[in-house]
Amino acid sequence: MTLDQVIEAIAVRVVERLAELQLAQTETRGEQSPWMNIETAAAYLDLPKQRLYKLTAANAIPHYKQDGRLLFNRGELDAWLAGFACNGDWISAPKRAISP
Repeated sequence: MTLDQVIEAIAVRVVERLAELQLAQTETRGEQSPWMNIETAAAYLDLPKQRLYKLTAANAIPHYKQDGRLLFNRGELDAWLAGFACNGDWISAPKRAISP
C-alpha cells in the first residue's frame, strides 16, 4: 500500500466517523429539552455560574424565573451569542505574523 493510499484510507475513515458522530449528536439534540438550568447554561456558554448570575441580575441575557429557579432557552442563548459576532479579523493583516 502506498502512502497516498494510506492517507486516502485514513481520510475516508475520518469522514465516516465524523458522519456517525454528527448523526448521534443530531439524534441526541432532538430528544433534549431546549430549557437549561443555571449549571447547564453556564457550561453551555463556558461561563462561571457567578458571571451568569450577574448577567441575569442586570437583565443582560435572556432568562426566565420559575419558582425561584433560573431557566434559559438554548435557542435564545444562541441568538444572544450571535449578537456578539465580530466582523473581520481581530488582527489587521499587516500585523499578522503569517499573512495569506
